[in-house]
Amino acid sequence: MLVPVHSKVPRTPPSERIKGARLEIIPLGGYSEVGRNSVAVRVDDEIVILDLGLMMDRYIEYTDSDELVEVSGRTLIEIGAAPDVEILGADRKNVRGILLTHGHLDHIGAVPYLANRFDCDVHATPFTIELVRRMFDDEKRLSRGKLVSHDVNDRFQISEKIEAEFIYITHSVPHSVMILLHTPYGRIMYANDFKFDNNPTLGPKPNYARLRELEGKVDYLILDTLYAESEIKTPSEKIAEEMLKDVLLGTQSRGSTIIVSTFSSHIARLRAIVNVAKMMKRKPVFLGRSLRKYTEAAEAVGIADFSDVEIVGFGNKVKPYLKKITDPDKYLFVATGHQGEPKATLSRIVNQGLLPLADNDIVVFSSKTIPVPVTLENKKRLDDALKARHVRLFSDIHVSGHGAREDHRDFLNMLKPKNIIPTHGVPAALAAFKNLAEEVGYTPDKIRIVVNGERVKVA
Repeated sequence: MLVPVHSKVPRTPPSERIKGARLEIIPLGGYSEVGRNSVAVRVDDEIVILDLGLMMDRYIEYTDSDELVEVSGRTLIEIGAAPDVEILGADRKNVRGILLTHGHLDHIGAVPYLANRFDCDVHATPFTIELVRRMFDDEKRLSRGKLVSHDVNDRFQISEKIEAEFIYITHSVPHSVMILLHTPYGRIMYANDFKFDNNPTLGPKPNYARLRELEGKVDYLILDTLYAESEIKTPSEKIAEEMLKDVLLGTQSRGSTIIVSTFSSHIARLRAIVNVAKMMKRKPVFLGRSLRKYTEAAEAVGIADFSDVEIVGFGNKVKPYLKKITDPDKYLFVATGHQGEPKATLSRIVNQGLLPLADNDIVVFSSKTIPVPVTLENKKRLDDALKARHVRLFSDIHVSGHGAREDHRDFLNMLKPKNIIPTHGVPAALAAFKNLAEEVGYTPDKIRIVVNGERVKVA
């Protein structure tokens, strides 16, 4: 385990309530930064927390792993890897519910470490709840409150004054939602993360009808602005599927070992890879613990069927399994480790020689490298090791699950919220979004760029 190099990250002390505020937004993590997404909303003396995520690069640097390992919530807060829920101070006794938008670790990864600090239930869609349940099991922890599943587009009561609505949105993981909070003092929409995919390969299109019904009726919109600097509309997942076909079916691969690495949570992408494997008359094999966890969760809630895939999910079983294979060109392997994580399956395959990779073997990264120092270094190390074996590398065979600048424009024009808080972005992205919002017609005072611990009075 690495030394906690982030242990001296400044802590934000518990804040005082804004005098006279009845409805208040309290950023806990992910504001003016990317990762550990979380925000609290206070309505009089009732509080809900939206998302409890990890800052994955800090988590990986501390644990030297892409998997959840045994650490404490206090440690994760101290190294800046988890939301600083201590900001709530004595108000934490008033938390009535934890609501989750989707199943990515930067939104749910801190749940097993922090949720039990609050005497409340955890609410999410079926796939996300199934993942959280498995995370508690993996950590050998019991949830203090109930894990409550709600269908997409459901509306339900959290407390006397807070009603929540899950509005379906496309993203790179199933059952993703935007959360709309209805309170006596106004509505707050939390859209973190989102994508407008009009040709999704798994699940329906976004719930545009509900967004149009809410035109001009949302007091504050908290919006994912990760790619606000990118002057495009994010392409559909259908494009990524075609990119995979183009590479895997259009490349001379007879006699070659083929390995694909992608996000374990990207169920639609995984199904596309399996379908291409069948076209190539190769047996699909998934290697890695997180692939097993996400695919089993998808099957458990009826999202997808992976009964046609052999899954070797435990790290200690991968090596003996691969050692038995004498004809790897009859398989298509999908391995964890697309960010170059040293302990992930792909790095182990390369560094431990679990498969004899050589000239003209193929490795496809159906992903984008997260642009932070530790990840860039890990990925470069892995790429260099693959190139030393003269392997054919195909990188960025991927489309994002996040909306870009033109998606943001469409969102604002469709919803017309009264005020906006951009989140999930570095300062340059937040500034780019602010410029766009002003183009659309918002005055600067209606666009709040905030930092963790800064409280925003809504009413």
